[in-house]
Amino acid sequence: MFSIIQWVRILLNPWSVAAVMALLLSTVLFRSAPAQAVEPAATPNPTVEALLALPPYSSTRDDPAGIPRRAALHTDHPERPRFDVYRYTVQKGDTPWSIAQKFNLSIDSVLWGNEGMSADAGGLQPEQVINILPVDGVLHTVLEGDTLQRLELLHGAPIENIQEFYGDELAALAPEAELPVGRKIIVPGGRNPEVWQEPGPVVIPGKGRSSPGYYSGTLVNIGTGFFAWPANPVVITQPYWGSHPAIDIDTYYRQPIFASDSGTVIFSGWSETGYGNLIIVDHGNGYWTYYAHNSFNLVGVGQGVVQGQQIAESGSTGNSTGDHLDFRIRVAEGSFLNPSDFLP
Repeated sequence: MFSIIQWVRILLNPWSVAAVMALLLSTVLFRSAPAQAVEPAATPNPTVEALLALPPYSSTRDDPAGIPRRAALHTDHPERPRFDVYRYTVQKGDTPWSIAQKFNLSIDSVLWGNEGMSADAGGLQPEQVINILPVDGVLHTVLEGDTLQRLELLHGAPIENIQEFYGDELAALAPEAELPVGRKIIVPGGRNPEVWQEPGPVVIPGKGRSSPGYYSGTLVNIGTGFFAWPANPVVITQPYWGSHPAIDIDTYYRQPIFASDSGTVIFSGWSETGYGNLIIVDHGNGYWTYYAHNSFNLVGVGQGVVQGQQIAESGSTGNSTGDHLDFRIRVAEGSFLNPSDFLP
């Protein structure tokens, strides 16, 4: 039992008074609160727990802030296939090769999308508007009597290729049915005969330089059999390919052009087939070389030249989209060869 003095000390201590008051208040609340049923603990669902369980987090980064994420301010749209013919305006310096690269087509398809176009003599002039096919193939203008069967024979493409191409809208047409005259039809995978015009006068088989328009006199110089680059520096703007049996070398106006090997000039003048000022040299060993689109020819017919001698100044005469040299090597009276196989 506490003495009177001890009780007085307890009552005078504020911390003791606060403790007593808290005890009395909790007793009153406990007695006045209604009894509540105690529910049994819920049994955890192992399936849900397994789905929600996460592996322990670990990081090897020194930065506690984590990896920042930047907001994407634009949306990338995938390129969709094209089914129609695109109209392209030719720019200065364009070649069938450069245009083909720009539109991811074969070089032939650039020509075959434009009837009558040649890779060499014509074809391309600045500001000219040409067709660009959506796929590799041929653009065919329907003539009277044309059917899908005839297009298959002309261009070597199965009828199914044409019928299944969405842009033609010919899926329901019978193979033997006549097509509307004048209609343009895309033949995917189709081909045309290679069309290009030969520089200079026509070489008559068996006559060679005895053909009309060529110098047929005595040859002055004989070639070494080794060819040198006819222009320097060398930047090829169009390579050798089926419809372009030459290489195009980029030049500036009046840049010096040199004889690739020693020989005799058998043609020097204007080419009526689109090559402008043209020089042809017979090397006397079974080879000829051609130098086209010159601004000025500096040698004449019957003149002997030596390897490395300047024979012309480069330009853009004839059918050309810019200054360049069209250079060719030919078997005398025969086919054109790839100059890249003969040059150092």
